[in-house]
Amino acid sequence: MTGNSGRVGFIGLGNQGAPIAWRIARIRPLSVWARREASTAVYRDGGCTVASSPADLASQCAIIGICVVNDDDVRDVLMRSDGVFAGAAPGTIICIHSTVLPGTMVELGKEAEARKLKLLDAPVSGGPDGAEAGTMSILVGGDIETLEAAREVLASFGSNIFHMGATGTGQAAKLLNNNLCFANTAMAVHALQLAREFGIDQQVAARVFAASSGASTGLRLIMNNQQFKKVTGASSNLRKDIHHLAEFADQQQVSEKALLDIAAATPDLLNEYAKFRKDF
Repeated sequence: MTGNSGRVGFIGLGNQGAPIAWRIARIRPLSVWARREASTAVYRDGGCTVASSPADLASQCAIIGICVVNDDDVRDVLMRSDGVFAGAAPGTIICIHSTVLPGTMVELGKEAEARKLKLLDAPVSGGPDGAEAGTMSILVGGDIETLEAAREVLASFGSNIFHMGATGTGQAAKLLNNNLCFANTAMAVHALQLAREFGIDQQVAARVFAASSGASTGLRLIMNNQQFKKVTGASSNLRKDIHHLAEFADQQQVSEKALLDIAAATPDLLNEYAKFRKDF
């Protein structure tokens, strides 16, 4: 074990990160940091240590998880003057649970290596419910030995841990997974729109599909009022993840474009559908 007595640090206490942090706190001493002090009060009350900066957190911890929103946020908490890189001891393991560009992970992985730190590309899937239940999927890119050193911590919130390959492959797999879900959601919307034109109640049609071979995570998203409002709301990561996959695919000069085309049309389709969708 690297670092200081197995303590784990966590940054990114949002909708998904918060339940991940609490799962970790069940098995290891936990330090947290957040930009807003109000976000950390409950952790202090719960027996966790609240760090004064990302560097302070890093100086305390053997393993650090980061679950912030986007590429710039990840770079900031790692590379700012009082960031994680500034405070981490050689050998510290840093797990990036955010969904970012594969190239961002490659770039940060090189910077971490130069500082003798170990960076894992480890985006997660399963949402807040999966985090609370400890059943998330974790798609890991990076050194297999580093993954094994972090496995106990990752297993506290993830029951499906996959080693995808080199740094960046975890993010590539996560972007594909998200965009496949978006495409399934789009197809479900098209099916429900056809049901309406056929004179079938859309809510009844959705229940039929959900109980039959037409079921999908995308359909369940449509049928979940809270999830649907989130994915079509201002805080949605839908467009970011679609753009990231398209950018990465363009960099790789891929020939297969069908998923990209369907996913690209999904945000506008969902926004239009939201205008007449009835709550389930």
